[in-house]
Amino acid sequence: MKQELTKIEEVIVKPEEIKESNIQELMDTFFSKLKNRVDNYIGDYPTFIEPVYLEDNVKIGDDVLLGPNVYIGANSEISDYVEISNTIIFDNVKIGENFKLENCIVAKDSSFNFTELNVKKSVLMGVANLKNELQKIGF
Repeated sequence: MKQELTKIEEVIVKPEEIKESNIQELMDTFFSKLKNRVDNYIGDYPTFIEPVYLEDNVKIGDDVLLGPNVYIGANSEISDYVEISNTIIFDNVKIGENFKLENCIVAKDSSFNFTELNVKKSVLMGVANLKNELQKIGF
């Protein structure tokens, strides 16, 4: 599983190399090996649709729906009223309130400090305090 994550991370650090067939194939391979691990989070009763894998020190807000096929890296924070499916979130990420992410990848050390985002099939990265500051590459 870690090997697939490393391959995905190598692709997304070079935005010009993100291609639909390649990134989607890497994600599909990763999700086929994903096992459930949901015992290391801080939060109040999120809903999980397996498989969901949470690394250490993940904070989850209220009314959050995760899954199926969700990986959240260490030291990440998911705010209230978020829905995430078929998505990989790398380490040290902060997701704002009222986000809906489907079939996405969020790069390491990203922080989205705004509310309301609905996005599919995209790589998200960087620090954004407003929606129009978001770095997004569709695939």
